[in-house]
Amino acid sequence: MFDIRSEFSKYGEYHANKINIAIHMVFVPTILWTSMGLITLAQPHALFDYPAPIAALLSHIPGPSPVANIATLIITAFAAFYVALDQIAGLLATPVLYGFLVSAQQYALSSQTSLQYLLALFVVAWVAQFIGHGVFERRAPALLDNLMQALVMAPFFVFLEALFALGYRPSLNRELRNEIGSRVLAFRRAAKSAVKPN
Repeated sequence: MFDIRSEFSKYGEYHANKINIAIHMVFVPTILWTSMGLITLAQPHALFDYPAPIAALLSHIPGPSPVANIATLIITAFAAFYVALDQIAGLLATPVLYGFLVSAQQYALSSQTSLQYLLALFVVAWVAQFIGHGVFERRAPALLDNLMQALVMAPFFVFLEALFALGYRPSLNRELRNEIGSRVLAFRRAAKSAVKPN
């Protein structure tokens, strides 16, 4: 469960086309951000009080603290999972996730038109994802096979793609590309076999 090679490769085999990957690099963060905003609109008040050590830590971070709601719990779980998969990349992703969470919550709670804009962006982002898969990848999205794995891994996948482009862990990057290539080849061979006449 906490194997970066397995989790990344399983998600990556559905994202081998460069245009589809580029679409995901833009719209996966959009989906994450708008989701946090929509959840906050649905549940704008704090569900719990932060423990004293966490409250003290948050008081030293510039800007507003995140509302202690379901969106905050989700982002915390994501960050913990990413750190378990890859400590360095997970720790690097944590402040990005924090920024997404706080900015989405603040936008949702401070704008009277936030619901319309968040919903519009959310829908556009999902449409773009399906276009990426249908037109360029020519393979159904990973969420149709494993919804939870796809939703949780998608933000970390695009974050790692950005890190790999910057030279992060090149040996791991090569290993993952090889594994994804093997999985894609196996899928295509199976698809061809399935359409061959008896």
